[in-house]
Amino acid sequence: MSTILLVGLLSACGSDDKASADKASADKEETTKEQKSGAYSGKKLEKYNAYVELSNAINSEYSAALANYFQNYSDENGKFKKSSNDSYSLSSVSQTENAITAVNDNMKNSSLSVDSEAKKLVKDLENDTKIFKELETYYASKGYVDDDFKKGETLHNELLKSSETTNKDIKAFNEKMDKIIDSQQEAAAKEMKDAGEITVYTVNDFITKTEKLITNLESQGINSTNVLDTDLASYEAEYNTFTKSYEALVKASKDEKQLKKEDISEDGISGMLTKATETKADASNLLNRIKNKEAVPQSSLAFAENTDGTPEKLMASYNDLVSQYNNFFITFK
Repeated sequence: MSTILLVGLLSACGSDDKASADKASADKEETTKEQKSGAYSGKKLEKYNAYVELSNAINSEYSAALANYFQNYSDENGKFKKSSNDSYSLSSVSQTENAITAVNDNMKNSSLSVDSEAKKLVKDLENDTKIFKELETYYASKGYVDDDFKKGETLHNELLKSSETTNKDIKAFNEKMDKIIDSQQEAAAKEMKDAGEITVYTVNDFITKTEKLITNLESQGINSTNVLDTDLASYEAEYNTFTKSYEALVKASKDEKQLKKEDISEDGISGMLTKATETKADASNLLNRIKNKEAVPQSSLAFAENTDGTPEKLMASYNDLVSQYNNFFITFK
């Protein structure tokens, strides 16, 4: 699941005395604001955003990379098999690595209820990404020519065992984060409504509805390799709600009076609408693939993010939408 990074104002720093006073003032303001609206701010917001980045990475890049690897190097029982694709390269996990760094940098900040799960998960992921890098080097250098896949099999077994633990800890982390994310998005939405920021609220609502659409796929364990196993009725129900939200966004983007009231530029809302339209198209293409029972070709599995009608392409477009939103929201604020 990919979700929105929330934006807050950070106090500037000057002399040591002033920095200390500013920190005390910021801490007091942070506590007061959170008590009033339930929305995080300051250091707690920074930590929350680091956890959001981790959530985005593990539920998109990491899970896809893992699925893609085992698709190519495992038999039906998970045991190692030699890949028939001699030029195969492992999917990137750079986003996951960056997220791990961000979490570690913020671990000492104000505590959140998901801290223990995050700490455990990060340790798992550090081990997994290390194995991924070893596998990447091994296959890129064609080390299997020298040892007839012996090291490849050893690393495979290490990753298989390690990822079993990681997947359990991802589940525990997701369960806690889902509750926190829902709470923070509700608090942010309330602040927008109370401030009369109806257009921004509409943009936020569309992203939230898209997130629920993606979460529906994730809860079913759907990716490009098993897309035809999607529960069509369940996906279509979320899709219909998502479509209504998109239509509301299109309507809001044309309300010149409200846009002027919120001081939103034409370029700002146009950029958001462009990304929203791309996301809408990818969700529609996926629905068509499911309805028409068109499996993703084997040759396209390694490039699923660029293949029309795949969960990975929908996720990639959604991640772009979220990035556009974060930039838009910072500019707007």
